[in-house]
Amino acid sequence: MAGIDERIEESKNWFERFLEKVPGYRGYKKKELRRETDKIERVYVAGRLDPCLSKLDDLKLALIESGRLDALADVDAVMRRLRKVRDRIQFADYGYSGMFDATKVGVEQLDELRAFDRGLGNDADGIVDLVADLAADSSSLSADIKLLGDRIDALDTRFSERDDLITGVGR
Repeated sequence: MAGIDERIEESKNWFERFLEKVPGYRGYKKKELRRETDKIERVYVAGRLDPCLSKLDDLKLALIESGRLDALADVDAVMRRLRKVRDRIQFADYGYSGMFDATKVGVEQLDELRAFDRGLGNDADGIVDLVADLAADSSSLSADIKLLGDRIDALDTRFSERDDLITGVGR
């Protein structure tokens, strides 16, 4: 995802380049581009979690076929939590603030949000790896599902810290 900034810069047309010369517009557009790149990174992280849901669906089918119905409820609960976290990441606040809002979102906060959201990728990769190792015939399936649930909860808790970056709470 390191090339997002370069690709956005290359995709500007002549009119956008002209508007950058208008006083005040350049700063506004830079903040807007920071929000867009942050959104791209969040959508990427959320997209990494989508195959996990499919894999968990396949696991549920395999559990049904093998007659291990006792684990279905746990898998279903983990899927709901994973879907919730994925949606929170994908549809998170962009970091806008109105003219009269008490907390202003500046360039520094937008850069912190982007770095924070980029770091979520490592947590998502850990979840992807855990889901890839799940198997219906595993003797440690319930422990693996619990570990997966703990990782999902940790990602959810970590993502909750994102609001503190915008508001400045806890600094």
